[in-house]
Amino acid sequence: MEFILIDDSVFDLFTQEKLLLRSGLAKSVKTFGSAQLAMDYLHAQSDEFPETVILLDIQMPGINGFEFTGHYAALPETLRKRIKLFMISSTVDTDDIEEVRLNPYVIELLSKPLEIPVLRALLGQ
Repeated sequence: MEFILIDDSVFDLFTQEKLLLRSGLAKSVKTFGSAQLAMDYLHAQSDEFPETVILLDIQMPGINGFEFTGHYAALPETLRKRIKLFMISSTVDTDDIEEVRLNPYVIELLSKPLEIPVLRALLGQ
């Protein structure tokens, strides 16, 4: 399975990438330090885009995770169908948690640090 990690924390990108690769869950991992760079990448993709899981941080400078989902909604449906979008955060803010729960594009809010067994179960792996 392909993964895209979007997080402004270099440490979180590094540790999540290593966890995913070592677990065998990820075939490849692309990392982006900003939501804008990730969105630019997604806009450049074609119908050949592989099945991909996106792990998206909530709090980031520039475009945050919630704003990213607004841009994500404008992507072609053929592309969105190939993506499973999760948010990942250490937030305990009940407003953030509720906003994620109500977002139609986000499957689940995952806690940092990433727990591979939880993600594996959500992906049916």
